Amino acid sequence: MAFRSFIAIELEKSIKGSLDRLSRSLQDNELVDHSIRWVRSESMHLTLKFLGDVEDQLILELSNKLTGMASQFDPFDIEVAGLGCFPAAGAARVLWCGISQGLEDLQALAEAIDIGTNELGFALEGKKFSAHLTLARIKNAKTGHEVREFLEKQNGERDAPYSKIGCQSVTRIALIHSDLTRSDPIYTPMHHATLG
Repeated sequence: MAFRSFIAIELEKSIKGSLDRLSRSLQDNELVDHSIRWVRSESMHLTLKFLGDVEDQLILELSNKLTGMASQFDPFDIEVAGLGCFPAAGAARVLWCGISQGLEDLQALAEAIDIGTNELGFALEGKKFSAHLTLARIKNAKTGHEVREFLEKQNGERDAPYSKIGCQSVTRIALIHSDLTRSDPIYTPMHHATLG
């Protein structure tokens, strides 16, 4: 049996609450379109490495590897702030909230996880790690262009409601099973590895 899995930092309730209020504000005021699929705040997390299907006999070895890697890093703080979108140009397909503090620590942790999981047979990432929290996915190209225009306009405002979402301490990482359903994916932690 295989588990569709990823490694991530789980968000504190206060951060999820702030992200939920931000999403609702964006939907109420500007970004309302059937082609925008909003991520439920309770499902939000900061992905460090997507693994794909992991065979059940590898779960224990992977969990032990994560525990060893996590022990080499001290806990650190992150700050969630700012909005952006992917890709860098053209119609936006993903609307995200950024990380404004703790980026170097996140980068080092993600790189260590990438190398460590590669030793177990998982492919190395082909691009540099980009720390972000996905707020919504956009299907329609026209809407994607409208989202980009909205962000360009809003990013010029000093007191935008998303200029600072909140801070949290990163003390552990999680190996999470992703069960895809017809509505929303269900995320179940399979292992936690403590930093430090």
